Amino acid sequence: MKITRLTTAVVEANYDYTFVRIETDRGGLYGTGECFFAPGLTAIFRELTPLLIGRDPREISRLVQHLARKTSAAGSTSGIVWNAITGIEAALHDLVGKLYGCPVYQLLGGKVRDSVRIYADSHAGENFESCSAVLTERRPDWLSQTDTQPQAEHYAPEAYARRAVSVVAKGFTALKFDLDSMVVSTGEEMNRPLTNAEIERMREVVQSVREAVGAGIDLAFDCHWRFRPSDAIKIAHAVEPYGLLWLEDPCPPENWRQTAAVKNATGVPILTGENLILLTGFLPLLENLAVDFIAPDIQKSGGLLETKRIAAMADFYGVSLAPHCIAGPLGLLTSAHLCATAPNFVALEFHGQDVPFWNDLLIGDPIIQKGAVAMTDAPGLGRELNEEVAKHYARPGELWFGEELTR
Repeated sequence: MKITRLTTAVVEANYDYTFVRIETDRGGLYGTGECFFAPGLTAIFRELTPLLIGRDPREISRLVQHLARKTSAAGSTSGIVWNAITGIEAALHDLVGKLYGCPVYQLLGGKVRDSVRIYADSHAGENFESCSAVLTERRPDWLSQTDTQPQAEHYAPEAYARRAVSVVAKGFTALKFDLDSMVVSTGEEMNRPLTNAEIERMREVVQSVREAVGAGIDLAFDCHWRFRPSDAIKIAHAVEPYGLLWLEDPCPPENWRQTAAVKNATGVPILTGENLILLTGFLPLLENLAVDFIAPDIQKSGGLLETKRIAAMADFYGVSLAPHCIAGPLGLLTSAHLCATAPNFVALEFHGQDVPFWNDLLIGDPIIQKGAVAMTDAPGLGRELNEEVAKHYARPGELWFGEELTR
C-alpha cells in the first residue's frame, strides 16, 4: 500500500481549522487529520507532500521521524513545522485504523476509560472571537456584527456567573474562564506590578463563579502567561479559598523556575504546557516537579505517539494530564482518543461553544454529550468531516482538498 496524495482544506472558525487528507492506492482508503493553525501552514504541506508520496502509510512512527529529519534545518524541533507533521500523523492514524477496522485508541494501546471528560473554555458575556493565524481579530461572515456589549460588562463578576450557570446547564461539570482579560489590553502589565484593586477584582470574579455553580463543579482560570511570579503568587493566594481545579499559565513559559515558584508558594494547583513541543519540551517541568498538571496541545505537541510518551512521563512524576485543545470537532475527537488511553488524564479542553456550526462539522450527532465524549468502536477516528457544511465556512483563497471553491 502506498500514499498517493496529500491535500488540505481550511475552515475559518474562531481559529483556522486546517484539515489534511492522505489518500492511498488501496480502493479509496484515506485518512483525515486536523492541525493547529500557523501562518503559511498549507504552504508547508505542499513542501512536505513529496516526502510522503509512495511511502507505506502504516509506518506511522517511521514517517514522522522521516519528516522531522528532513525538516530539521527549518527548525522542526521547535517550530511550526510540527503543526503540519502532527496533522499528518493524525491522518495516518485515521487511515490505519480504518484499514484494520479498529479505533485509533486501540492503536495507542487500548483505552482505560469509556468516555473522556470535557472542560468548557468559557467567556463572560457575549465575548465572541475569531482570530487569524497570527491572532489578529477578524470578522468572518458567520460572526455576529452586533456584539455591542460594553467591555466593562464583559468582565463584571455577574457576567462570569451568568455564563457559568448557562454552561453547567449544558451538562459540563468542569469550566474554565480567562482571568487575565480584565486587566490586559496592551501587554504593559508585564512591566509593572498589578494593583491591589486588580487582584481584588480577579478574586471577586472567582468568588462570583464559585457561588453561582456550587462546590460540585470544577473551576479553572487562565492567566495566559501574563504575570511575573510575584504577582502570580498574589493572585493564587487571593483565589485559593475557592477550591480551583487549577490556575493556568500564570507566568511566561520560557523559564520553568517561574512556574515552580508559584506552585511552591501556594496550594492552588498549577497547569502549563500548551505551547511546548515534544517530550524534550516538557522534561524540565516534570523533572523539577514544577507543575501539577501539564497541557500538551495534541495538534502541535508532536502527535499522538509523542503525546503518549509525554503523558506516560508525566504519570511517572505524578503529574496529571489535561490537554489544551482549541480545535474543531475532528481535532478534539483525535485528542479524546489519546486521553482515553492515559491513566493520569483529568479533562480535555473544548473551545468551540460560540462557534454556531462547530457540531455540524462532523457527520452524525454532536460528539460531546453531557460534558463528555463517548469512545466508540468505530474504526479510525470514528467520524468523517461533513464537507457539505464545512465548505460553507471555507477560508477564502485556500484550496478545498485540491479543488477550487466558487462562492
